[in-house]
Amino acid sequence: MAAQQAANRAEVDAFMPNSPDAALKAAGLTVSEHAATSGDMVYKVRGKTFTHRKLFRDLGGQWSGMEEVWIFTGNDPRAAVTEALGNASEVPQGMSDATHAALIRPNDNEPHYWGHRKRLRDRLLEGDEDALPDYELLELLLFYWKKRADTKPLSKQLLERFDNSLPGVLNARPEQLEGFEGIDRRALALFKAVRLLAARIVKEELSERPVLDTWDKLIAYLRASMAHSMVEQFRVLFLDRRNVLIGDEVQHEGTIDHTAAYPREVVKQALKLDASAVVVVHNHPSNHPKPSKADVAMTREIKDALNKVNVMLHDHLIISRRGHTSFSQMGLL
Repeated sequence: MAAQQAANRAEVDAFMPNSPDAALKAAGLTVSEHAATSGDMVYKVRGKTFTHRKLFRDLGGQWSGMEEVWIFTGNDPRAAVTEALGNASEVPQGMSDATHAALIRPNDNEPHYWGHRKRLRDRLLEGDEDALPDYELLELLLFYWKKRADTKPLSKQLLERFDNSLPGVLNARPEQLEGFEGIDRRALALFKAVRLLAARIVKEELSERPVLDTWDKLIAYLRASMAHSMVEQFRVLFLDRRNVLIGDEVQHEGTIDHTAAYPREVVKQALKLDASAVVVVHNHPSNHPKPSKADVAMTREIKDALNKVNVMLHDHLIISRRGHTSFSQMGLL
C-alpha cells in the first residue's frame, strides 16, 4: 500500500513542480517510505542532508549513521521540511542575495570528493573483499585521517613510491614519508595501528592451537609483523609441550643486513617459560630469503645450546617480502 501511494505521489509530482517532493528534489533530497514492524510509517531522508542537519533535528528527525539517512517516524515530514526550507530561503536583513544563497545551498559548491567518498564506502560495504583495488582501499583509509581533502592523489603517490605495495606503505619509516605533503603524526599513528591490528588478528588465530598445525597462519603472522621492516629482527617463538605458542619475543634489532643472536639468551628465556621447543625467526630487508653462511652457523650454535637443556629447535625461518625460507624444509637442521 505504501509503495503504491509513493508511486501515485510521484506521478502527481510530475505535473506539480511546486509539490513537496519536487521542492525536496530541487534541494538535493529524496524521501522514501517504509512500514515499521510496529505499524508506524518510517520516512528516510537521503541526499545532501549535511547542510540541513539542524533543520531535520529540530523537526524531530534522528540521524542513522549506519544508513546515512535522517529518519522520521509517524508523520510524513515532507511538508514540514519544505516549509522550513522555504522559510530559510528568505534573505535575512543585511545579508546579500549571493551570501545567503551560498549558505542555503552550499552543496552546489561542495568538494567533488564528498559524493565520491560515499560511493566508495558503499562499494566497500556492499561488495566482497576484492571490491576495491589497493589505491582505493588506501584512499578510504586516509579519509579517517584527512576528513576535508581529496586523498586519492596521495594514495596513488604513496603506492607509486613503495612499489605498488600496500604493506610497504603501512610499514614505511617516518623519514620515508616526510616528503609527502600533509603526512603528520596522526597519519603515522593510523598506519601503525592498522599493521598492529593485522598482526594481532592473525596471532590470535594461533593461540590455543599447535603452531605446527597452523603453519600457514604462523607464516602469515610473521610476514605481517616482520616482512616489511627495514632492519633485521631476531625473533624467538616459545612453544609448550603441545607446541602451542606461549611466548613471542623480538630479542634483537640490528641494521639493514645484520642482527645479533645470542644462544645463551634464547636458552635463558626458554627455561624461564618452561618451553619444550622453539622456532627462531629473522627477516631479510634485502628481500632475499636465502640463508647466508652466518645464518647457518648461528642456527647450529642455537640448536646445540638448546639440546643441552632438552629444548627442541623446530625450525629457523627467514622472512622477506618475496617469501620465506625454512631451515627444516631445506634439511639444514
